[in-house]
Amino acid sequence: MRKIAELDGLRGLLAVWVVLVHLLPSIGIDAARLGKLSPLFGEHMRVQIFCILSGFVIFLMYEKKRPSYRAFIYGRLLRLYPVYILAFLVSVLMAQVSLAALNGSPFTGSRIESRIIIMENSLADFPAHFAAHVTLLHGIIPEAILPSGAYAFLGQAWNISTEFQFYLVAPLLFLGLATGPVWRRLVAGAVCVGPWLMLRNWPNPADLAQYAPYFALGMISFAVWTRNWGNSRHLNAFTVILLAVFLCVLGNLAMSVWALVFGWLLIQRHQNRGHQVLGWLRSRPLQWLGEISYSLYLLHMIPLYLGMYVLNGVDLGRLSYLVALGLITFGLGLPMSWACTRWIEQPSLRASTRIPGKPDQAEVSVRQSA
Repeated sequence: MRKIAELDGLRGLLAVWVVLVHLLPSIGIDAARLGKLSPLFGEHMRVQIFCILSGFVIFLMYEKKRPSYRAFIYGRLLRLYPVYILAFLVSVLMAQVSLAALNGSPFTGSRIESRIIIMENSLADFPAHFAAHVTLLHGIIPEAILPSGAYAFLGQAWNISTEFQFYLVAPLLFLGLATGPVWRRLVAGAVCVGPWLMLRNWPNPADLAQYAPYFALGMISFAVWTRNWGNSRHLNAFTVILLAVFLCVLGNLAMSVWALVFGWLLIQRHQNRGHQVLGWLRSRPLQWLGEISYSLYLLHMIPLYLGMYVLNGVDLGRLSYLVALGLITFGLGLPMSWACTRWIEQPSLRASTRIPGKPDQAEVSVRQSA
């Protein structure tokens, strides 16, 4: 399976976008105050696109060489866990510094207040939060049982639990939805609706069911990808743009963005044209950012809180504070992420390809991120 460089570039762009979105609340700017731009700076749009990517890539990988369930889960753990646990442990050690940075901020806002509450809850029930995160159960335990459980210490890691929940069922979904006669696939799809309806309001924001429609779109995209569209009159720039606009009007920007990128990828692959449209996603900077995107996603709050801790004692205006904090966050976060990718993530990926029954080149070629 060839490397889909455009998806690596998209992943890099999304990781940087996440960092920018997390910088704004640090100067007291909440997404709700941005008017029509608020959906671009809310909490979940970027993660929704990551979930679509995950559904698509995992099914592509599984089709290449179907591993045993045990080999698949073990390989996924090697993919996720080393960088995740490092970021979590460093965040635990930094918890008091992070809380001091938040309490000492010269700016106010609902997001700063919520971050303070999360950090206080994290420290107040440390053993339970530690156990939940180490076992990746922090996205399942109800909030009433473990307050702030999804976001404790390492807030952005809530999505890692969501991803792992998807991995636990992905082999079964592939066998039910991507193999066998059409009637059996339809039955399997109908069977999936019941658990989704029952669990979509589960009292934890990282519950898989809440993001199931996005994983499902990724899986549907896999089915579309494997079909031959070479002579189809329905696949063209007009239909791709029309679908993206329709989804945007419906208010789902994540699906709209995916429709644009995926639609052009289909045109490139099956009709061998339109390569220049997504050429910017193949640029060297975005490819590099895509390579380190998983580490950047998990590690960036560490330099961000360190930056806040240092800058809180300096008399800076809002804009100057944002620029200085951004320089510290990216200035430390990018080399940290590069080092973590090179010496932790990539060796883990290579180890995962040596598991018997585990797809190798598929995993390396089309990188999966949380």
